[in-house]
Amino acid sequence: MLKKCAEFYKCALQVNPYSYVTYRGGEHTICEDEYNQLVLANCLSEDIKVVGLADHGNIDTSEKLRSLLIQNDIIVFPGFEIATAEKIHIVCLYSQNTTPEQLNRYLGRLGLTDVTNGVMPSHISCLKVAKIVEDEFNGFWYAAHITSDNGIIKMGQMQHIWTDSRLKAAQIPFDLDEIDPKYINIIKNKEPMYKKTTPFAFINAKDICKPEDLLEKNAYCLVKMSELNFSCFKEAFQDPSARVKLSYEQNDRYHSSIDKIEVFGGYLDGLSVDLSRNLNTTIGGRGTGKSTLLELIRYALDCEPKSQDSKKYFKELIKANLGLDSGRIELHITSNQRYGQKYKIIKRYEDPVVIENGDGSVSNLTVTDILPHVEIFGQNEIIELVSNEEAKLNILSRFLPNQTIKISEREDIIKDLKQNAKFLIGATQKRIEISEKVSSLPKLEEKVKFFKENGIADKLRTIEHLSTEEEYIKKSLEVIKKHSVQFVEVDTPFTNEFIKETPNANKFRKITEIIKEFNMELIKLKDMYEKLVKETARKIDEVNCDWQDIKRDSEGAIKESIKSIDSLNGKTGPEIALEYRETVSEIARIKPSINESTKLEDELKGIVQERRTLLEKLSKNQDESYDALRKAIKKINKGKLKGKVQVEVTAGKNREELIEYLSNIEGLGPKSLNWIREQDEFSLPLFIRHINEGSTKLMEEYNITKTRAEILAQLPLEKKLELELIPMLDMIDVKLNTSGEGSDGESFKSLNKLSKGQQCTAILNILMLDNHDPLIIDQPEDNLDNSYIANNFVDGLRDYKLNRQFIFATHNANIPVFGDSELIVVMQEVDGQGSIEENCIGSVDNPNVKTAVVNTLEGGNVAFQMRKAKYNL
Repeated sequence: MLKKCAEFYKCALQVNPYSYVTYRGGEHTICEDEYNQLVLANCLSEDIKVVGLADHGNIDTSEKLRSLLIQNDIIVFPGFEIATAEKIHIVCLYSQNTTPEQLNRYLGRLGLTDVTNGVMPSHISCLKVAKIVEDEFNGFWYAAHITSDNGIIKMGQMQHIWTDSRLKAAQIPFDLDEIDPKYINIIKNKEPMYKKTTPFAFINAKDICKPEDLLEKNAYCLVKMSELNFSCFKEAFQDPSARVKLSYEQNDRYHSSIDKIEVFGGYLDGLSVDLSRNLNTTIGGRGTGKSTLLELIRYALDCEPKSQDSKKYFKELIKANLGLDSGRIELHITSNQRYGQKYKIIKRYEDPVVIENGDGSVSNLTVTDILPHVEIFGQNEIIELVSNEEAKLNILSRFLPNQTIKISEREDIIKDLKQNAKFLIGATQKRIEISEKVSSLPKLEEKVKFFKENGIADKLRTIEHLSTEEEYIKKSLEVIKKHSVQFVEVDTPFTNEFIKETPNANKFRKITEIIKEFNMELIKLKDMYEKLVKETARKIDEVNCDWQDIKRDSEGAIKESIKSIDSLNGKTGPEIALEYRETVSEIARIKPSINESTKLEDELKGIVQERRTLLEKLSKNQDESYDALRKAIKKINKGKLKGKVQVEVTAGKNREELIEYLSNIEGLGPKSLNWIREQDEFSLPLFIRHINEGSTKLMEEYNITKTRAEILAQLPLEKKLELELIPMLDMIDVKLNTSGEGSDGESFKSLNKLSKGQQCTAILNILMLDNHDPLIIDQPEDNLDNSYIANNFVDGLRDYKLNRQFIFATHNANIPVFGDSELIVVMQEVDGQGSIEENCIGSVDNPNVKTAVVNTLEGGNVAFQMRKAKYNL
C-alpha cells in the first residue's frame, strides 16, 4: 500500500523558544520544560506538522524545543529572524538536517556575530542576504510582519525589494480582507510601483512567544507537499497559487472521494494505492494498465458504459482481469451524500456489489446512495455525450436545488396518474358493459307493448308482478352479500427499540396503548359488520321465504290466466306466457343498471376531473423544474462559464421518447413519425386532443396521411392515457466561444457546428463544474489541442480540484504538470504484470516522479519548461 499524494499541511513558521520572551521584555510563569511540552501539545492538537524555529539572531536557545518536536514526529526547519541593513525583518529557514553549528556559521556569514544582541541589524542589504540564504545555504526566507514595525511595506521606499523575484513570501497578520486599507493596493498587486510579476505567497506565521499562540488561526499557513521535507517545502513556493494558502483559506467544503483502491487478481493483481482527494493522474507507457485501472473502478461502481461497443470492450476487459482469477476490486469511499461517512465497496467478478460500513458490517445502501453523481468516461466517451440529449440534461441537473424533492414529487404524481388510469379504464369498460345492457331495454319494452296491445299483458299481470319482484329480491340479496368494507389494523410507525432509546419514552408507550385500543375497537367493529351483513342477508332471506309462499299461492291463478291465452301466430298460450315472463324478468334485471349508469357517469366525471388536476400538478412540477434549470443556467453562464461556454435550454423540445413509443404501434414506424421531430412547435396535450377529435383534425394540423391519422385516431383509451405520461425532455444546446484569445468580442457556436475537439472542449467545461462526487476520465485530452489543455483546462482543474476529486489516465504531460496533480501514479509492466514503478508515485515535487513525467509523457520536458514560463518560476 502506497500513500504519497501531495496534501496541505499546517506549517507554523515562526515558533520561538522559551528564551524569546525576554526579547519582548516579558517573563514566563512556567519553566522551559513546561513551555516546550505545551508547545508540543498545541502543535499536536492543532495538527501542525511543520515548525519553523526562528529566534531573533539566536540558535542555541532553540535546541531543546527542536529535539522534543522531532522526537514527536514534527518536522522542524531551524533558522532565525534577523534585521537586514535596511532594518527590514526577515525570517530565514533551513533544511531539517541543518546543525546548530551550521546555523551559527550562517549567521556569521550574514554579518551577525553577536548572538547576545538579537536586535542588531546586519550590515548586508536585504537582497544580498536573500542571495546568500538561497544560493549559498540552499535556504528559504520570507518578509516578516510586513505591515508592522520593521515590515517591508510599512517602512516604505522598499519597492525595489518587494518587486524582486527573490521575494517569494511575506507574512501578514490575518486574512487579506483585514489588511490596513492604506496597504491594500500593494497587497492586491494593484500599486504600479509595487507590481509583482513573479510567484509570490502571503502566509500566516504569527510570532509565537507563548504556547497558547499556536491555538490562534494566524499561527500557521497551509503548504502542499507530497513529502514532509525542506525540498518539497521550497518547491511549493515555486507554484504558490496552487500550493500555499493562508490559514483563513482552509477549505471547509466537503466532497466525496475514492480514498483507496485495491486489486486482487488479473493484470493489476496486488495493486494497492491511496488516492488524493483532489487531482490524481495515472501515467505510463501504452499497455501498462492505466485504462484497466479506471475500468476496474467503473466495474466496482456498477457504472456500465452507454454504447454497445464500449460495453463489449468493458465486459471483455473485466473478464480477462477478474474472471480467470475469480478476482475482485475494493474501493474505500468517503461519501458527501452520507455526511462524510466511510464505506468499503467490494466487487467480486459476476457477483453483486457489497458495501461495508466503517465498522465492517454489511450496509443496505447501494453505490447510488453513497456516490449518486459519480461520473466515469472511458476513451472517447465524452464525444458520445454530444448526441445524447438526456445525458446532457443529467450533467446540468447538478446545478438544480431541491432536485431530489422535485423528482420524488413527480414520481408520486405519475404513480397517482397510473392508478387513476386503472380506475378510468375500469369505469369506462363498466360503462360500456352497462350501456350494452341498457341498449336492449327499448326492444324488450316494445315486446311488452305488443303484449299489452293484444290483451296478453292484462291476463298475465300477476306473472309480470311476480317476475319483477323476484328479480328485485335477488338483486337486493346480491348487493348485501357483495358489500365489503376494509378493516385494516394499524401498526405503530416506531419500534420498541426506538422507545427504549428516546428521551420521551413514556409518551410513545402511551401512543402504543392508544393504537392497541384502536385496533381492538376495530376488531369489534369488524365482527359487528360481518354480523350485520349476515343478519341483513338472513332477514332478506326471510322476506324471500314469505314471498315464495305468495308466489306458490298465485300459481293457480297463473295457470288459469295462461289457459285463457289464445294461440298466436303458431305459438301456444304457455309458450307466449313463458316468453312474456322472460321479457319482464329481463327488464327487471336491466332497470337497476339505469340507476347504476347514472352513478357511474358521476364517478367517471370525478375520475376525469381528478386526472385533469393531476395532469396540471404534473405540468406545474415540470414548470418549476424548468424554471430552476433556466435560472441555474443563467447563473453559470454569467459565472464560471462566462466567456467560455454558453448553455441554452428549450423546454420540452426533445420528442424522441414520444416517437419511440408511437413507433411500436402497428402501422407506425420511426420513419413515418419524422414529422413529429420536424414540427417547429409541438404540444403533447394538444396532440392528444387532436387524436380525440379524429383523423380529419390530425390531417389538417400535422399534414399526415389519412392512414396514419386513422391509426392514431383509433388508439385505445389505454394508449392515450399512456401518451399523457410520456416525458417531453428539455433540450440543451452547448455553445463554445470560438473567438481567439485577445480578439474583440465573443463568437459562440452550437455543438453541431463545432469540430470534435471543440465539442469535447465545450462538454468538459460543464463536466468540471459543481459536483461533490468524483469525475473519472480515461484520456481527457482526446480530441483536445495542447493549447486548450495547457491553459483553459488546467486552469479550471487547479480551481475545481479543491472541491472535487478527479481521477485521470493520461498521455499528456500538461495535465499533471500544469494541473499540479496531487498524485501522479507511474505505471509499468514487469513480466506481463501491470504495477506502479518503485518510488514513482507522488507529485511534481518528487524528483523521481518528475523524471518519470519527462521520460514517459508526450511533451513532458516541454510541459515543465512551459510551466516555468507561464508561472514565472
